[in-house]
Amino acid sequence: MEISVLRLGQIGTNCYIFRRDGGYKCGVVDPGDQGEQVARWLVDKGLEAEAVLLTHGHFDHILGIPGLREEWPDLPVYCHSADLGQGDATAAFGQTFPTVRSFGDITPYQEGDAIDVAGIRVEVLETPGHTPGSVTLRAEDVLFTGDTLFAGSMGRTDLPGGDEGQIMASLRRLAGLEGDYQVLPGHESRSTLERERQSNYCVRAALRG
Repeated sequence: MEISVLRLGQIGTNCYIFRRDGGYKCGVVDPGDQGEQVARWLVDKGLEAEAVLLTHGHFDHILGIPGLREEWPDLPVYCHSADLGQGDATAAFGQTFPTVRSFGDITPYQEGDAIDVAGIRVEVLETPGHTPGSVTLRAEDVLFTGDTLFAGSMGRTDLPGGDEGQIMASLRRLAGLEGDYQVLPGHESRSTLERERQSNYCVRAALRG
C-alpha cells in the first residue's frame, strides 16, 4: 500500500491518500481543507479518488470535501453517525463552520464495518473520546487514528462532545491490538503502535486504568 500525506488548512491537518502499489484509484482520509488543491494534486498524479473516509467530524478534518466533489461529484463520503452534526453549521473557536451533514449524501459507518476502497479493506474501530463519533481506520498494517492517538500524546477532550474516560478506554483498546502497526494521526508526525505503548504517557496511563 502506498500512502501520501498532505498537510492542509489552518491547523495543518494530515490528509492521507492511500492506494494499492501502482494503482490509480485511491482513498482519501480527512481532507481538512483546500479540496480543490487536493483534487489537482490527485489529477496531476493520474489518480482518481474513490471515497473519502472521515475519522471524525471536526471542521479541520472535513472542509476539503466540497472541493473534491467538484472534481468527482458522486464521491462517497463516510462518517460515523454520531459526528454528522446537528443542522448545517456549528460554532468553534469564535467562527462558524459547516457540519458533515451539510455536505449531503453522507454514508454512516460504525464499529465492525469494513469498506473496500481502491482494493484495500478498511475496518472501522470506534474510538470515541475526542468526539462521540471518533473512529480509527485499520488498513493492512496501518492505523489512521485521527485525533484519538498522536505520537507521544492523545487528542484533547475539552471541546464539546469530548470525554476523557472514553478516550482513555479508546487508547487502551488500541494498545491492546495484537502486533504492531504504523500509527498515522490527524496532526503532526507518524509513529508506531509499539512505540506508543512503550513511551506515550497517555497510553501508559490508560493501560494502568
